[in-house]
Amino acid sequence: MLEAAAFGALAGAMMVFPGAAAEAAGEALSLWARAVVPVLGPFMACMLMVSGRLGGSAVMRTAMGWLCGSPGGARLMREMGLRGRGALRAAAMTGTMSPMFFIGTVGGWLGNGRIGWVIFICHLLGAFAIGLCIRRPEPSDAPPVAPMPLGAALRESALALLAVALCMMLGCVAARMAACSFPSLPVEARTALQCTLEVTAGVKAILSLSTSFAPALICAACSFGGLSLLLQNAAFWQDSGVTIGQLALLRLFHALLSGALCQIALALLPFS
Repeated sequence: MLEAAAFGALAGAMMVFPGAAAEAAGEALSLWARAVVPVLGPFMACMLMVSGRLGGSAVMRTAMGWLCGSPGGARLMREMGLRGRGALRAAAMTGTMSPMFFIGTVGGWLGNGRIGWVIFICHLLGAFAIGLCIRRPEPSDAPPVAPMPLGAALRESALALLAVALCMMLGCVAARMAACSFPSLPVEARTALQCTLEVTAGVKAILSLSTSFAPALICAACSFGGLSLLLQNAAFWQDSGVTIGQLALLRLFHALLSGALCQIALALLPFS
């Protein structure tokens, strides 16, 4: 009921501010085409081709989940048939973003690829640590992952990218509608709202703040993932008993930990 009310409110706001809604959706789609598709599209197809040919152990699937990013990691782990604590632990460890986004897109926006690597490593360490906090379930035999032919990998990648595009548009439109409804919101609040709803545009908004804490804030924002990534991952975990509320709580702890790790790492190992 709450979900329906939220989407109903968003649709109503779009009717009140149709021009701003269309502009925000267009900006999200442009950002998707320029910053997401070039770095994630080919990489995602490659990872889908590889994932079914390297075995089906939980360790291997977790590693592949880190390489695939969201929601590819959730898709791989779902095939293990996990439920309860096992599904929650897997969701905590694999609800990450693709390394290509950090070392390609974020590193390019920062003008320093090494900082992109630092953010990515802290992002993974945070996810791994949060997963370890959940008690390990009894081991179970995982079914093998069937190798995926090239045509299927391309089709899955295309569908995933289209889902990302729609989620990005929804998040950006929701943030713009909030800004239109409450025009007195300070820029910091609008940036936080954007990160909460859609992380790619949120990262761009963080960079516009020109703060020395930008890398740590970006790491925290990407670790939370925003509503758009939460919805994508929840679509794969819902049959395993993991709720979107649990995913949001996991990602919140992940954001706090990885953001702190990133700030400490950059303070100890400053990059010019």
